[in-house]
Amino acid sequence: MRFLRRRHVAAIAATAGLALAAAAGPAAAEPVSTPPATPPATQPPVHPPTDDAPTDVSPDDVPPGTVAPPPVEAPPAPGDPETAYAQGLEGAQTVAVAEAQRLLAQVMSDLSSAQEVFTTASAAADDARASDVHARQQLKIATESVARTQREIDDLDARSEATRNTIGTIAREAYQGNNLAAMGVVLGAETPDDLASRYMGMRTLLRTADGALGEMANTQAELANAHARLEGQRLQLETLADQAGKSLAALETAEAAALAARQVVDNTQTLVEAALQSAASARLQDYQRYMELLQQSTEVGELLAAVNYGPGYGTGAFIRPATGPTTSEYGQRLHPILGYVKMHTGLDFGRGDGRIYAADAGTVVEARWNNAYGNMVIVDHGMVNGQRLTTMYAHQSDLMVAPGQRVEKGQYIGNIGSTGYSTGPHLHFEVRLDGQHTDPWPWVASAPLPGGTS
Repeated sequence: MRFLRRRHVAAIAATAGLALAAAAGPAAAEPVSTPPATPPATQPPVHPPTDDAPTDVSPDDVPPGTVAPPPVEAPPAPGDPETAYAQGLEGAQTVAVAEAQRLLAQVMSDLSSAQEVFTTASAAADDARASDVHARQQLKIATESVARTQREIDDLDARSEATRNTIGTIAREAYQGNNLAAMGVVLGAETPDDLASRYMGMRTLLRTADGALGEMANTQAELANAHARLEGQRLQLETLADQAGKSLAALETAEAAALAARQVVDNTQTLVEAALQSAASARLQDYQRYMELLQQSTEVGELLAAVNYGPGYGTGAFIRPATGPTTSEYGQRLHPILGYVKMHTGLDFGRGDGRIYAADAGTVVEARWNNAYGNMVIVDHGMVNGQRLTTMYAHQSDLMVAPGQRVEKGQYIGNIGSTGYSTGPHLHFEVRLDGQHTDPWPWVASAPLPGGTS
């Protein structure tokens, strides 16, 4: 049987993280990350060079209406499906990235298992083939041994027959003819010389008879030995023939298993290639949404920097805007699956009691739908240390406040949801100074929870 040509699985595994299979739709999963202990250090984005994508591409570097391709960097190949899902979910704009990464990890795992099964089946087929060849060689040797022994027996039978004829002739001459019987030798001699001649002839004949009898005994012994060997060789031949039949059956079974394993590898390989092909579009979609999010963030900053909304009533001392734990930090980070740096402009909070609270007193300046941020509320807190302070509350399930409305610190102003570009229910909370986002962590690290508890 011809075995499967080795696939370039290593190359596929190296590029697997670059492509994420498209998922059917969004899911309400809690974002996965670790609460920060200190404000994270940030570094400028790094876009590795590629053959077909420029470095350091920004929205301003491409023609209007188009989106620059994502920079390419090869992340690690996916591990187990659940870990791959968690890594894909981290910092992604849609759950599709995580779902696709889990699917890719699964098919890669299936491919690895199929390769192992095929390797084992191929080795078993090789062993079975070697056993079959050896069994047939042994069977051929045993058959030749039986044939040689049979030829030896035929030769011994011929020799035995010839010796038997010689003895018969001697016996007839000695006892029935030619006056060579013992009494005939004595009584028939007419002279002393005649007597001596007759006596010497009789002795010669008797010596010949003794030799023939001795040869007959040896031949019979050799025949008995040859027959015994023949019987043993025939029994061995039967055993070897049975073993050869079994080795042939084992070979056929092993080759069938190897063929089936090869088919599984081929089928799984097809799934991997399909997942990799569809993954490119999913990755591009996530990058496009990220670029749109950056654009929306820039527009919000420009809006807040250009408009004077009046007194904000803020104190500059915050409470936490949600009771849930922090789940994603502010700053830039390399996405473990997508392979490029993303800037997270806020601090995310888990569901907690499901409510959103105003971090400080202020005036609602925005309460509307935004494609990237979903249901978004922005509260102006006025001037703090010479800078205009605002906070944003994004991805709300609905809108409970309206522009121009005054809110108090700790006031219940919305519900945590998963609208806009979100991978699960959470609050995306931003702090802006003169319209520019800044790290919210120093503002909330020691802030009390809503209701006055710490």
